[in-house]
Amino acid sequence: MLDTQQKMFLHIVKWFFLATLIGVLVGLADAAFLYVLDLTTDGAAHYPYFYFSLPVIFILVGFLAKKVEPDHKDYSTDAVIHKINSYKTVSWISAIKAFFLPIVTIAAGGSAGKEAPCADVGAGIAGEIAKILKFNASDRRKLMICGVSAGFAGVFGVPISGAIFGLEVLWVGHIFYEVMFPAFIAGITAFQVTSALGVKYMYHPIGFMPVFSEGFFIKVVVAGIVFGLISILFMEVLKFFKIFFRFLSFKRKWWFKGIFGGLALIFIALWASPVYLGLGLEHTDAILTGVDGSLSGMLLKMISTAVTFGAGGIGGLVTPVFFIGAEAGSMLSAFFEVDSSTFAALGVVAVLAGTSNAPLAASIMAVEMFGPEIAPYASVACVISFLMTGERSMFTKQKVSFNKGLEEDLAREAALPAPRKRKNHKAPLMQMIKHLIPKKDD
Repeated sequence: MLDTQQKMFLHIVKWFFLATLIGVLVGLADAAFLYVLDLTTDGAAHYPYFYFSLPVIFILVGFLAKKVEPDHKDYSTDAVIHKINSYKTVSWISAIKAFFLPIVTIAAGGSAGKEAPCADVGAGIAGEIAKILKFNASDRRKLMICGVSAGFAGVFGVPISGAIFGLEVLWVGHIFYEVMFPAFIAGITAFQVTSALGVKYMYHPIGFMPVFSEGFFIKVVVAGIVFGLISILFMEVLKFFKIFFRFLSFKRKWWFKGIFGGLALIFIALWASPVYLGLGLEHTDAILTGVDGSLSGMLLKMISTAVTFGAGGIGGLVTPVFFIGAEAGSMLSAFFEVDSSTFAALGVVAVLAGTSNAPLAASIMAVEMFGPEIAPYASVACVISFLMTGERSMFTKQKVSFNKGLEEDLAREAALPAPRKRKNHKAPLMQMIKHLIPKKDD
């Protein structure tokens, strides 16, 4: 018994120091990334039509990503999820790409987020440390999860939900409890490092929260359903433009999609507003403080984000989700005649839960970003939005071992007699359509 306790104590001490090391290194990387990103975006903002460079930038980013060291392409959250689930490492070249390419994309006006680079670089740093320490595949994987958690925690200033997001986003229906302690240590440490280095975060404590009533609770439930539908819409828009630009690059040269996507974003900026380009955090902040959102604003942000990624831009998706969720919540608040800031905050976390399949992290994030008063309503909205989206996710490499409450339906269908097979007249047509869509990006 004593030997077991000693081993457990040494195990805790070991992972405490390892997670602290990862938290410090990833926190420094987060702060460096955010500093360079702020420097470039502020510099670009001095030029009224900075987004006119988008066609060239998309070609440049596509060239650096696909043509320079083409074997090193783990510069997206999706790729890192796949690597971690496959017990593989993220190369240092991929980490460098994940650091610089999103900065170029966002500074030029691409609608992308800042969280993926930090999480990806975190995984890369952790993977390199694991190689130096000659860890086995299992311990290396744990350390990489700590790097992802630290990256999310440091970039948004949410140490607990950021750590849980790194655990929850990998595998729907399974949380890696064995990594929870070091992930928390890494997330908290990264947050402390970035805060000490002067990084500012988006905090909006909700000043208004109604006394609990059945009427308001029903409105939150309905809002959760709507947020789930909006999550589905966003993921379908992403999928559509991904297929469209893949088909476009298949029919033309690989760089043609960059020109087309850049011109499309220029048109959106000139026709509507440049606010739908870039990070859009200022607009998200404004909505959270009471500025009215709109359906058109939500749809334009969806389209600009999908076009950015379809055209070859590199970055994250969580920051655009915040924009979309805030717009959706504010829009619903006018319909339900409730406080705009409250429903905008609910939209931010509920749409995140629906698109990422991470309701627990999103619920805790609501507390860290908007205060404890919103916790019960945010939890309900996040879970409902999560259930609404089924097995969809904006991270297509997630593993799924949870069918969101469909066991009884499946058992009932299994008990029914097998239906007669009918000839599928649509099969030849579908096969022909599939041949038109290339299976690999150029």
